[in-house]
Amino acid sequence: MNPKTVRSLQYSQVATYAFAALCFYLAVLEFSGGFQFGFLHLSPRWEPSRVTFPGALAAENYFFLGYAVLLCLPWQKTSEDKNWYRWFALVCLFSILFAFAMISEVMAKNYIAQGMGQKARIPVFQAILLFFSLGQIPLALFRRKPELLS
Repeated sequence: MNPKTVRSLQYSQVATYAFAALCFYLAVLEFSGGFQFGFLHLSPRWEPSRVTFPGALAAENYFFLGYAVLLCLPWQKTSEDKNWYRWFALVCLFSILFAFAMISEVMAKNYIAQGMGQKARIPVFQAILLFFSLGQIPLALFRRKPELLS
């Protein structure tokens, strides 16, 4: 394997950890109701007054935490292919569920905006998260089987 491929795979691992940290941060931000750092206020993704299903929002945040933990576990280093395939299938499932959650979030925000007679915002952040989540599937595969890159 050439050094450029090795470096690319290392960058992909860093990107996975960064995405996991972002998922963890989003869940903690939502659970805490936002953070205040002097003049800087980081508000949660959902305004508490507009949340009609708090149980669903809590479940989504627990899912974010679980997904972040799954991405950070050292399952890539397992020596048995059978175990690796199981973990890989779980990552595929969680990535697809995460994408579904982002699509559902966009639809819910559009529904709320229509109900208030407003125009919904363009879901740029959710789209970026959706592509990052679906990108975890090939990243995990190529880290295990780098020969597929050449």
